Amino acid sequence: MHDEPLFIFGVTPEDWAQTPETVRVALRSVFDIMQAQGQQLREFPQVIRDLQAKLGQSSQNSSKPPSSDLPSAPGKPPRVPRGRKAGGQPGHEGHHRPLVPPERVDEAVELRPEQCPHCQAALAADRPTIGGPRRTQVWELPVVQPHSTEFRQHTCCCPGCRELVTAALPPDAPPGGFGPCATAWMAILRGRFRLSIDDTAECLTDLWNLPISAASIVTGCARTSDALAPGDAAIQAVVQAAPSVNADETSWPTETRTGWLWVAVCAIATCFRIHRSRSGPAMRHLLGDAYRGSVGSDRYVVYDQFADQQRQLCGAHLVRNRRGLLDAYADETRWAQSLLDLTDDLFIAWHLSKGGWIDQVALPQALIPIRIAMRTQLQDGVDVPYPKIAGFSHELLGHWEALWTFSRVEGIEPTNNAAEQAVRHAVLWRKGSFGSRSEAGCRFVERMRSVHATCRQQERSLVAFVTEAVQAAWAGTPPPVLVTPPATA
Repeated sequence: MHDEPLFIFGVTPEDWAQTPETVRVALRSVFDIMQAQGQQLREFPQVIRDLQAKLGQSSQNSSKPPSSDLPSAPGKPPRVPRGRKAGGQPGHEGHHRPLVPPERVDEAVELRPEQCPHCQAALAADRPTIGGPRRTQVWELPVVQPHSTEFRQHTCCCPGCRELVTAALPPDAPPGGFGPCATAWMAILRGRFRLSIDDTAECLTDLWNLPISAASIVTGCARTSDALAPGDAAIQAVVQAAPSVNADETSWPTETRTGWLWVAVCAIATCFRIHRSRSGPAMRHLLGDAYRGSVGSDRYVVYDQFADQQRQLCGAHLVRNRRGLLDAYADETRWAQSLLDLTDDLFIAWHLSKGGWIDQVALPQALIPIRIAMRTQLQDGVDVPYPKIAGFSHELLGHWEALWTFSRVEGIEPTNNAAEQAVRHAVLWRKGSFGSRSEAGCRFVERMRSVHATCRQQERSLVAFVTEAVQAAWAGTPPPVLVTPPATA
């Protein structure tokens, strides 16, 4: 029997011995309830702190996207006023649209002054001009009338076997009622400009006078997806052979369950893949089973399959996490602020390296005092009485080398901005389309996003490439080359 009820209820041992057993059982039950409630009361401050921190999360102190910020969320810190008005400053030359050469002008209108505005004297048309004319070019869009081709397939009776023979379509004839350029624009309006099927049909009708139905848009996108398959496969091969990539993932609803859209970005190509899960097999589906390059990513656990020496943790994510800790524990400790100051010093050294002020050899030396101070700060954070700070410190110390890969490997950046910027366009598409409802739709998303992003990296025209790919697929000729995959043994 425990003695705690005697102390709590002020009962002497003699009185307790004379207390009926039923009363003792009731008092023990009350005592157990009081103990449980006392434990809950001791836990409430931390629970309230966690809830307040979660309520105060925004894109500035967590991984939440800016679109999820509440109206009450704090905005970005105001810029320090520099005492000048907005816009172009005195002496600024300004930016103007460059004039095209005279031989490329479709119509030239010669204008000569007829009267002097000062003395009202008439100016003859044959008076010599001084210097060259002032050139002002005005651009206008023409009314587009689509070009239509009618194949008239005549039928004749064979004199030998008396069978009716109809002329076949030429080998380069489109499989449907629309040519390669029109078909390419169907897919580009859907996959690049994120228009709905009905909006795509309306756009083609209003801008190009092209009569088209929603069903034709779906068919055109499917044909374009098939034509882009070889280029998409080459993009993935290039990404899997790249010495370094940045990877990220975002949810992408599919027909049966919530899927995930994965992205990997290297220096010359970007590859998207949709997978049913957010696990290791999805990562291997994107990068292959034996990727040996360096991977820039956030701290999601699936990236732990890569060794810290070949992994770079995103510094931007860490900054947001530290801001969250600063908001939660600003009154109790300056730990988060001190770590943020060290992070600022880290990025200053990185920008000096990126700007050419220090080279790749001097960068690790410049980071030595920052590394020492940051490691000491994290080791102190493990022992603080705040669970989130202790857990955050323990996690970073466990992946310590992954914080500094950018200082050892040339071409690696300390943030995952490349992958986050690439996936941003897909997020906007997802918000308008609510994902994909079929395997064919998923493949269309992958190929259009990969080709579009890679065309931007290669400074290639998306319209020209997609049109060439569709035309080559229908004619049975080799597809256009966007990136060259590595040779296989």
